[in-house]
Amino acid sequence: MKHLVVIAQVPWFLTTLALAFSYPVPLHLPVVAADANAVVSDMAFPQPMPAPRPADCPSMCGDVQIPYPFGIGDNCSWSGLDEFTLICNRTFNPPRPYLGDFEVMSIALDAGEMRVVGSVSYICYNSSTTAIADGILGWTFTFAPFLVSQKRNTFTAIGCHTLAYLSGMDDRSYRTGCITSCKSLHAAAQDGEECTGLGCCQTSIPANISTIEVFWRDSPNYTPINPAWRYSPCSYAFVAEKNWYHFRRRDLTLVANKNFTDRVGDRGIPLVLEWAIRSNGSCRIQLEDNDRESAKPAALACVSAHSYCTNATQGSGYLCRCSEGYMGNPYIIGGCTNINECELRKSNPARYEKLYPCHSGSTCYDTQGDYMCKCKFGLKGDGKSNKGCQLIFPEYAIAIVGTFVASVLACLVVMEIKRRKQKKFFDKNGGEILKSMGINIFTEGQLKKITNRYSTPIGEGAFGKVFMGIIDATQRVAVKRSHVKGEALRQEDFVNEITIQFRISHANLVRLVGCCLETDIPMLVFEFVPNGSLYNVLHGASKLHMLPLLVRLDIALGSAQALAYMHSHGSHNHVHGDVKSGNILLDENLTPKVSDFGSSKLVSIAMHANWSVAGDMNYIDPVYIKTGCFTEKSDVYSFGVVLLELITRKTAKYDGCRSLPIDFVMSCKDEGKRRAMYDRDILCEDDGLSYVNMECLDRIGELAVRCLKEDVEERPTMVEMVEALKQVKSVACGCSCSHTTYETYTVKFN
Repeated sequence: MKHLVVIAQVPWFLTTLALAFSYPVPLHLPVVAADANAVVSDMAFPQPMPAPRPADCPSMCGDVQIPYPFGIGDNCSWSGLDEFTLICNRTFNPPRPYLGDFEVMSIALDAGEMRVVGSVSYICYNSSTTAIADGILGWTFTFAPFLVSQKRNTFTAIGCHTLAYLSGMDDRSYRTGCITSCKSLHAAAQDGEECTGLGCCQTSIPANISTIEVFWRDSPNYTPINPAWRYSPCSYAFVAEKNWYHFRRRDLTLVANKNFTDRVGDRGIPLVLEWAIRSNGSCRIQLEDNDRESAKPAALACVSAHSYCTNATQGSGYLCRCSEGYMGNPYIIGGCTNINECELRKSNPARYEKLYPCHSGSTCYDTQGDYMCKCKFGLKGDGKSNKGCQLIFPEYAIAIVGTFVASVLACLVVMEIKRRKQKKFFDKNGGEILKSMGINIFTEGQLKKITNRYSTPIGEGAFGKVFMGIIDATQRVAVKRSHVKGEALRQEDFVNEITIQFRISHANLVRLVGCCLETDIPMLVFEFVPNGSLYNVLHGASKLHMLPLLVRLDIALGSAQALAYMHSHGSHNHVHGDVKSGNILLDENLTPKVSDFGSSKLVSIAMHANWSVAGDMNYIDPVYIKTGCFTEKSDVYSFGVVLLELITRKTAKYDGCRSLPIDFVMSCKDEGKRRAMYDRDILCEDDGLSYVNMECLDRIGELAVRCLKEDVEERPTMVEMVEALKQVKSVACGCSCSHTTYETYTVKFN
């Protein structure tokens, strides 16, 4: 019987300091070249069959199963040339199985793996150059079945100033290592992060290794140092199962006077070994009755019927496995037993019905090594196949007629339900009243056709999406499809709202063409403005290289006239509620048109504290946020922000989180800072006009600051803003450009 040799080093003293930095951890696992392509031969010399396992051999040691070829006691393990005998140490409660001095945690037959308890190499310091303690456990395997698993283990080093070496192979031809560092505990990786060198490091190990050495030095003259000893006094290194170790900062230091090895304990680190039948023949193709088509891989240890062998993934040798449809232990006679797929399907449908499919119309019957799904009476086919069971005599005519009738009835029912629902919305939204007043009313179906089933979105805001459509093949429109549900208006209030918007007619307001009332939230149809929004012109990717001051003044003046018209339109004054550069559209001649009446309300309603505005918070009046009362002066505040965008070409919130209104108002006290915020393109238009342009920019800036006053009473009305902007324009134009056009700056934006 072969033996497991275990080498234990006790703590050393400072007089032998040189030895403290080279800790061999040899695992002498003899490796024979893998016979990956076994020769097919029926002339091989027969080998003697090992004796079967006695019935009285224990199959458990404590909580660990001991499957054959492993065994406890004499004649209980595989009796070939390999060593599979374990020891059950009954001094523990419950007992523990051992492979030599290694405690066995589990054994996997199919995978050919054994998990054992590994150990940690460590070295500790009480100064940067003084090592005070170490712990090392080395081991040597002197028998063939076991190799250290490459795919299931990894090499790990822990510490804030650690250089750990890992050497492998009998001739030490393989060497790798892990370097870790951290200036402090806070500089180390966060708990749970991957080990990439900040406090811990991990690397893979090679295949077919029979010897492993873990050491801390690369030459005999190396002097151990640890400048991080105050917060990371110890370094650790070990080979352990992948995904077992997860970094924690506490592993670098002492917690309650305990270090990492104290917390892990003697049984904390799992190491995965791979085993195989390595010394008793090989996995070959066995021929039956000289018929190569019936050939199957077979080997001496695979004694159970319905079993086969497969070459080991590392080293020479093979493993035995049960054939498909069977499960159990292939190393014992009768060990591979039939899997009853039908019972499994019943016991755990969620897990096994997909694994063993048996489609509707069939019944599951178990067979040896397989199962079958017989179709029920009147059906044909295979219940296991994707097609399943089908009618033997399909009644096509009845099926077609029945499907057609059911489809027609279903369509009629759906259409009737939809019609009633549309009628309900139409009546709720005052459809009959609006229709009698001559307002264009579109059906839901007409809008789907106009927008080609809403296939061309051209904008999106807080209240919904806007889609482009075409009426009568020539007139382009914008269809606003809202998705925000707020507090519903009374029918009378909503009718008044739509009527007023429909009758509003101003050159600088987007005209309402009509509406659809067959949805819960009515859809509005506006005229289409082709050049997009002022926001895109000023700040978008397709913005003009230069936008002259007069063009900007015309945009500001036209927008102000539109808002003034809304605020003082007869007896029905309106507030807009969402004034911003994104809601000022530009036509072919860059003429502004104020859009988005989603927030528009009668002044009498808007001043009510319960009315909620859902506009852009960068433009919303702070006084409204405090009081909940929205007035015409709230629109004035938002217009002031737009004026600042026009003269600075900065967004309302720019450079990350800077507020344009706040920065500009604060800069007004310093003329240099204020003028530094202006768009330089305006000042570079014409050297002769630079002084005039600067004066105009200062005046516009003063108007914007007035609009932004915290006291709403100090803010101008939009009518006053129109007059003030006209005066600024007269200064910019002088007397020679009252009829100036800007055709050279007319640009279409997509």
